[in-house]
Amino acid sequence: MSRSRGRAVAGKRGKITCVSCHYWLPSDLMPRVGQCENPVSRDFGKSAFSDKPAKQCFVVRSLEGLDFLWCQTHRQTIYSAEIPAHRDCWLFVGSAALPVEEEAELTLAGD
Repeated sequence: MSRSRGRAVAGKRGKITCVSCHYWLPSDLMPRVGQCENPVSRDFGKSAFSDKPAKQCFVVRSLEGLDFLWCQTHRQTIYSAEIPAHRDCWLFVGSAALPVEEEAELTLAGD
């Protein structure tokens, strides 16, 4: 996959994928899984893989005017002033945090 910094990115087969959409938020635990937050989409609130072909409700990601961003590469929230330092990273509007009950099932336990 190509890096996405506010522009549409074609997937392996040359199609625009969900990972390039403004409303697709990556999971903070699973890097290739995210959640659609577009209220006009039929997939609103549902999980979606990053390589899923985009639908008609696709919106090109714009990072302008945002105070905070999610850096998927470093898995941390960054200030908009830090964008130049993260120019080769996957930057998103935010991250899709799972409920605590589900995160506990996905993390490694010492028992």
